[in-house]
Amino acid sequence: WQLLQLRLTRRARKRRPMSEEEDEIQDQKQTIDAKCKATLACATMLVEYEACQARIEAKGSGSCEGQYGDWVHCVDACAAKSLFSKLK
Repeated sequence: WQLLQLRLTRRARKRRPMSEEEDEIQDQKQTIDAKCKATLACATMLVEYEACQARIEAKGSGSCEGQYGDWVHCVDACAAKSLFSKLK
């Protein structure tokens, strides 16, 4: 029992309290996605999607799923290049 208690005490000492900076973890994907959305390739796809939305609103029927999927794929493909290097 004393040995177990000693080990637990040592583990408790090794753990340090988290600082305020560590408390608030920022999502790196949101930052990377914002940069990718601003690239020429992805911005072009976003313009195509928004043009499709305008056409759909004018017609009253239809779908822009293809254009939206292309835009999301562009952002995800761009983000994947740098996202995994930032993961801990």
